[in-house]
Amino acid sequence: MWNILLQKGTISRSVDPLVMPGGRRNIGRASSNKLLPPSPPPNQLLNDDAHKQKTSRQADNTSSRLISPKHVPVPGVPQDANITFEVIMFVFTGVTAFLQFLHLYRTVWWLPQSYTRYTMNFYLIDPYLVGFIATLLCRRLVYCAFSEALLNWCPTSLWPILQQLLRLLMLGLVLTLLVWCTYYIMQSHPIVNIFYLCYPISVYFILFGLNINPFFEVMYWPPPMKMECKGKTVTLKPLHNCSVSPQAIREEVEVLKTDFNSRMKQVLFSSFLNAYYAGFVPCCFAQSFLYYDVYWATQHLAFVWVGCFTMYVVQSYPVKYCDVLHRAALHLGHWARIEGRTSHIPTHVWADSTLWHQGALVKHCRELYKAEGITNAAEPGNQAHARFYALFNNPSVFVCSLLGLQVSLVIMQIVTLFRSSEWYHVVSVVLLLFASYYTLYKLSRDYLICWKVYKAEQMIQEKIGG
Repeated sequence: MWNILLQKGTISRSVDPLVMPGGRRNIGRASSNKLLPPSPPPNQLLNDDAHKQKTSRQADNTSSRLISPKHVPVPGVPQDANITFEVIMFVFTGVTAFLQFLHLYRTVWWLPQSYTRYTMNFYLIDPYLVGFIATLLCRRLVYCAFSEALLNWCPTSLWPILQQLLRLLMLGLVLTLLVWCTYYIMQSHPIVNIFYLCYPISVYFILFGLNINPFFEVMYWPPPMKMECKGKTVTLKPLHNCSVSPQAIREEVEVLKTDFNSRMKQVLFSSFLNAYYAGFVPCCFAQSFLYYDVYWATQHLAFVWVGCFTMYVVQSYPVKYCDVLHRAALHLGHWARIEGRTSHIPTHVWADSTLWHQGALVKHCRELYKAEGITNAAEPGNQAHARFYALFNNPSVFVCSLLGLQVSLVIMQIVTLFRSSEWYHVVSVVLLLFASYYTLYKLSRDYLICWKVYKAEQMIQEKIGG
């Protein structure tokens, strides 16, 4: 029978491999001239489906294992008002400048054969130099006093315009007084010494450019931040917002990091400026025939700089502000790079849109990282994120380092006091100790508060995570 059918041509010897035996063949499709798009291989379809299922399963597992950080509120800590701080700083720098002049122009007035009845040779002190130094040291106090008066007496709507006008008027007044004093200083001192007076101006332009705000204001809580957003200048404040969006967390950290750096830049410049004009400039303009203790004058300059630095840090970084940075650091998280053979460890590919849980293993830039934060929105290998987390994961460490610096300063001043034999040495160190004790008290208070609060917070996090 098969031979007969083959001879008649009813059944062809070439059977289409895509048609099952006994099935109906689509003649029309086979005879069509249209080319169909090639279908992906079965293995590729299986790999794509497996990748989608793996990614979906990875996101579900990550979201299900996330634990939101719990924040413990920080109690209200008294903070010096701006006008109060400026009064304290002006008194401190004014006294230290007077003490440096005392080190230079002291007399032996108590001796019977002494030719003077005064404790200092006032006739050797250039009054225009004193006026130059006093103008720079009191500029912020005068500006703050006028600002407080305008803020209390003027409508709120006019305050931005009046503030700009006040800065311009104060700048003109300060520059006029400085130029007037410099003219008379040049009459009795060599021209080289004038460069000592103008040196901080170059440093100011390098740090702040043509912005005059840092010349009259110190950042204090809460400081406004101006950023460009859609072509408009928006004023922001360093506040924390608990978010589950990794992009929002990283943007908030970037704003806080910029604000922290700008505060530190202001602290460093302000402490340098005060110590420079209160401790260094009087020595530069001392007469060539004048004999004084260079070691003691240099030591006094170092004490003034460290004292100003710690006072500005305490004012610019209060406990409330450090707590804002701490909360942002908890949401940012931290990644630790894993060394060694990692080919058989199950990992995920890091994605910037995923908030990773603690203990997650990811690959990024051909490196393996492990999440060590409660929630992790940081980019693995980003040193700026790593430094931010290391510094503010526990702000009590930051406050403790400042406290250690202040304790070292107080101990050195006490040791210097016990080793002093001259009367002006004793007067100088005792007056410096009063300011150091005040800063030491505030730092000790802040450290105890931070230590107790963040220790309780850590216990709560470990209880929830466990």
